[in-house]
Amino acid sequence: MQALLAFALALSSNAPGVTYKCRDVDGNWTARACLVAAPLPETNYIRQQRLRQAVARQRQEVRDRLAMYCFRLDPKASFYDCVDHQMLAYDVINQLAKKLGPVSPDSAKLARCMATNLDNRSQATDYRRTMECYFAR
Repeated sequence: MQALLAFALALSSNAPGVTYKCRDVDGNWTARACLVAAPLPETNYIRQQRLRQAVARQRQEVRDRLAMYCFRLDPKASFYDCVDHQMLAYDVINQLAKKLGPVSPDSAKLARCMATNLDNRSQATDYRRTMECYFAR
């Protein structure tokens, strides 16, 4: 059965017949264009999804760094509670940073607090202490 199928395929490839042509990026009709996937047009949805994926990737990286920090902070405490509380504070800090803008006296104070509470071993910032530092007047 397989030999018969292979024979039929060999005959069909050698026989002169229809060759398919597709339109390439430049608008020319070529057989090579049928083998290459056409690029998708950039839409608002694709842009939004790309942004969401970048934010999710960044959150996961922060969460991974906080996991090591929280475990070293207190290995007998609830690891998940520590990470969740830190991530809540991370969200507050990010909203605050967006609201303050890049250059202002308050954003400089926030940057100082973040630099002060950076753990050099795990490269994680203690966001709860950063909030306490920033909101203490």
